[in-house]
Amino acid sequence: MATSYRAIAECPSDVDASIPELSFASVRSAEINARLDRAGAAPGHTVLVSGPAGSGKTVALVDWVTRSRRLRSAAVGWLTVTDRLADSGDLIPAIAQILDPSADVVADGALRTPVDQAADLVDAMTITLDRSVLVIDDAHLLTDPLQLAGLEYLLGHLPATVTVLIAGRFDPPLRWHALELAGKLTRIGVAELTLSPERIAQLFIQHGCRLDNAELAMVHTLTRGWAALVRIAAIYLAANAEDRDTALTTLARPSHAVADFLVAELMQSLPARTLEFLLVTAIPSRFSLPLAEELAGEDAARIIDELLRANFPMHTVAHAGELWHTYHPLLRAYLLAEATHTRADRLPAVHRRVAEWFGAAAMPGPALDHVLAEPGAPGLVPFLRDWGLRMVLDGTGHLLLAALEHVPELAEDTFVRLLRAAVAVEAGEIATAEVYLEAAHVGPEQVSQLVPVGWTEALDRAVSAGVAVLVGDSASMSWPLPAVTGQPDLDCYAAMHCGSAQISGGEIDSGTAALRHAIVHAEETGLGRVAVRARTASAIAAGHAGRVGELRALADAAIDCADNYDLTHSPEAAFARVIAAYGAYHQGESVELPQPGLPGGPLVEATAPAPVRQAAVMTGVLMFDAAPDRAAAATALCKQVHRLLDDAPALLGIGALVTDVLWVLLRLQARADAQHLVDHAARVLGPTPQTAVADAGMAVYTHRPAAALTLLEPLLSGPPQLNTRSLVAAWLLVGVAADRLDRPRKVDDAFEQALALACGERLIRPFLDVPGAAEVLDRLGGRFGRFDAFVDLVRSHRTPAADAPQLTETELAVLRQLPSGMTAATIAANMGVSVNTVKTHLRGIYQKLGVNARAEAITNARRVGLI
Repeated sequence: MATSYRAIAECPSDVDASIPELSFASVRSAEINARLDRAGAAPGHTVLVSGPAGSGKTVALVDWVTRSRRLRSAAVGWLTVTDRLADSGDLIPAIAQILDPSADVVADGALRTPVDQAADLVDAMTITLDRSVLVIDDAHLLTDPLQLAGLEYLLGHLPATVTVLIAGRFDPPLRWHALELAGKLTRIGVAELTLSPERIAQLFIQHGCRLDNAELAMVHTLTRGWAALVRIAAIYLAANAEDRDTALTTLARPSHAVADFLVAELMQSLPARTLEFLLVTAIPSRFSLPLAEELAGEDAARIIDELLRANFPMHTVAHAGELWHTYHPLLRAYLLAEATHTRADRLPAVHRRVAEWFGAAAMPGPALDHVLAEPGAPGLVPFLRDWGLRMVLDGTGHLLLAALEHVPELAEDTFVRLLRAAVAVEAGEIATAEVYLEAAHVGPEQVSQLVPVGWTEALDRAVSAGVAVLVGDSASMSWPLPAVTGQPDLDCYAAMHCGSAQISGGEIDSGTAALRHAIVHAEETGLGRVAVRARTASAIAAGHAGRVGELRALADAAIDCADNYDLTHSPEAAFARVIAAYGAYHQGESVELPQPGLPGGPLVEATAPAPVRQAAVMTGVLMFDAAPDRAAAATALCKQVHRLLDDAPALLGIGALVTDVLWVLLRLQARADAQHLVDHAARVLGPTPQTAVADAGMAVYTHRPAAALTLLEPLLSGPPQLNTRSLVAAWLLVGVAADRLDRPRKVDDAFEQALALACGERLIRPFLDVPGAAEVLDRLGGRFGRFDAFVDLVRSHRTPAADAPQLTETELAVLRQLPSGMTAATIAANMGVSVNTVKTHLRGIYQKLGVNARAEAITNARRVGLI
């Protein structure tokens, strides 16, 4: 720098002005360098880099200033703050010396405060036009208010040609917000300094170690990208390359190298009270302020605040309105080892207090860890009674069962066996649930030594009901609620499963009442999964009763409930979305394509629970119009329903699934597949009202209107035997059949009945699905008075361009031979007709598909699902 600054004060002679030399190559961060580049190009800008010891602050700045000096010819000054400099009051003179070593620094005899010195330095710097970068490292050591005031003045009045980079373990106490509001501050913190998995891999390569994906994931989990610990791990693995698995496992303890680093850089300077706080709060894997106060006393809030402001390596997240803190894994491992070594006699009592606290907070999962950590686990049996079922309902029952594996005397207890069965039910593992149920029924009167008899009876009933629903056979038995036990979770669990079984067995009213009890208790006690499932089951009950509007409202409430309990991506929420979408589909509304986690699809295993397979068919129907290969999608749907008919013929709603898939097949003119499905349903289900509707649908499609009337008129003349949706379809089939038999009065009457039923529930889909219904409705025109607006709504949903055109049987036979590449003559020979007849059919096919050539005909036919 050519221009000298005016003398400010006597400058210290021991200023550390050298740029640190790295003993290793830096693993460059493109993001940090880009942010520093932008800051360096901005006029009079400051960069604040904060992070704990070893997080890579200095490395990042050395890398950038070295490159910046090389690329931009900027003058770089580096000042490392020491304890002596921080205490001397010579910060501003040291900065002046760094910026211009040639200046004559002589005291001017006047008493100058650091702010005065900073003002003079700013005046001097405005004279030069040279580009300058100043780095102040270890700035966290600055605590003197006067020096900090001088630094604050300097940063607030920087000339446009100067960029200042300040690094420290935590932010020096300046008014940083003023710089931020002026747009003159860039912050780089722990999130940016943390090494990504890709940078971790690069660092290990520097040490001759190439990590596979599993090793890289383990290192990332252990170190969380803390640069110094990653470097220690790389050095350690390089020295133990012959057995890297053992080396990685040893690092988690942690190793001596990690412990030495943590003690030297983090722990050594901490007050005794803070160290005690760390040792006791490291015992739980995470802690909140109330838990910390329980373990460490009233100073907890102050200590947490100090640790956070000092960038101590702890992670904080918000959950359920509370801030939860976790220590870095290797730091926690060190703290646990230290606590075990120095406070072994006190640890059991601490584990007991932590378990009791989590239990009182209705958090049984974390509580269990500490119940088991106490020698002999004396609290396990009472925990099992109080929280065993809650863990099942929370979806963490498998953790409880894993813990019980180590307590053989509990494994054979009837209550524990029933809990195992309950966990299997919640996981949809039918065979496992049946095995544990059977095991629970073996023994002297199935008496549990842990809980009252009433508890085992209620749990047995609930689990058995759950298995029946999974199998799809709850109609074979009655499922009354067991006697109230007084254990709220158990009574709620029984209400949910017995209510669902009653609904699946056709007892809609009693099942809905039981589910209301489950919903109320679940929401009072925070059982989110139960609340979502019970609301969804209530929606299904409304759907089976034909109340589609109510179905949608209840399913939407279940989805909202899932969001409230952070269960948005859970299987329970996915199932609720299927039900809500199915209701919207039948009301003619556009349905979003399935989200991740949505059950269903054509490849659901035949061993899956019946409700999941039912949801798969529903999902397939919803997705049908968007399927890239509609013929394949229809075939998959058909196979799914055939399997369900064979495996779960008593499944409530299976008849409705048959008709839904029937309409899909008829849209594609897959007559043989449709007839096979209807015949199969008739054989398995017998002469039910729903199979009569399916039979009538085939009769109308195959131009047998009289047969359709014969099937439906007795069904519609007596008490209602169908739900609203099926009744609408039945009346539409009667209307279409009457139209083909030229009975106009019956046509009007049938369509008016259908419209009256459909309008109340806003059912659009039957008018689009029933063969010929939409065409007859168009021809009837505005004859329906109060239903005309609804008729217009139905018409607005028609999308004939998306449907397959109606080809004759012979045209279909010709079309389906076109992909083979056979000539017209070969097709004619195969069919036993003349070539001219085949050509006539080809002209009809091309006209109906709106094409002019064979290739286009094949493409369009595949698009609409005809081939």
